[in-house]
Amino acid sequence: VDFNNMDIESMDANEYLSAVVQEASALPDVFVADCDSKSKPAEQHYKDHVPIDGSAASLSYLTSKQTAVVPPPTAQHAPPNQEWVDMTLTNFSGLRSYLDRCHEQGVGGKGTRRMPVPSLRDRSGWHVFCVGVDEARGNAGCYFDEDEQSDNEKNEDEFPEWRNNLPQEGYTPSVQLLLQMDQVMVRRVLSHLVHYVQDGWSAGSKQRSAWLYALLSRLDRPIHRDDAATLYGLLKDMTLTRANLKVSQDNQEELARLNTLIAIIGLYFEQGSSCNIVMGTV
Repeated sequence: VDFNNMDIESMDANEYLSAVVQEASALPDVFVADCDSKSKPAEQHYKDHVPIDGSAASLSYLTSKQTAVVPPPTAQHAPPNQEWVDMTLTNFSGLRSYLDRCHEQGVGGKGTRRMPVPSLRDRSGWHVFCVGVDEARGNAGCYFDEDEQSDNEKNEDEFPEWRNNLPQEGYTPSVQLLLQMDQVMVRRVLSHLVHYVQDGWSAGSKQRSAWLYALLSRLDRPIHRDDAATLYGLLKDMTLTRANLKVSQDNQEELARLNTLIAIIGLYFEQGSSCNIVMGTV
């Protein structure tokens, strides 16, 4: 079969597949590489390589800073010292151990009183559940008037059970609430919150960072590859947010929350390349 002289555009699917099978059957079982020392070096082969459609853009993106973790641009953006980082990780590990003990004692089990929660797929519902209506609507601080709310938000009869008595800033990630979640729910809710962070909401807000911290404390290790991708995406966004932060006395708490989450994801869950790059400390 000579594919070079074949009019592939005029062939139907069966004819094309038949030609492929014929060509494959004619190939030898073993190929011997040409080790001619006069051949071009590998670097020259790569230099002369012309990327196929799309590969040039993919290569450009993969080697760009968009896929990299951004280190702290100044000492002001970094944690005070290595002891701060070590204590942050120790406290986080201690919380995980405490939650494990509570779980073994039946806290949050099926025999206990369980809080109504949104369905697993209800991304916007979980957003409101965790951070409250105002922040979920981009209305933190109540910039908009209550009259601007939609009719559905005002009609409490149409609310699901979990929205009854919903706190203005969302529900607190209590031990009881965290332990009623299984790993499937923990992973799904974490991915929901990360989605909104990547969509422009700040991971450094008080309520959102509290939920991210709490969900990470319930995430089992070793983590699934999908969760690793989720966490790495969140790590990139948070390090970029930190780098763009104009540090002042007014945002010290936000910076501390960002650095806490960055330390946990980058070091505890091993999504960062090194402590020096992630935290700016040796």
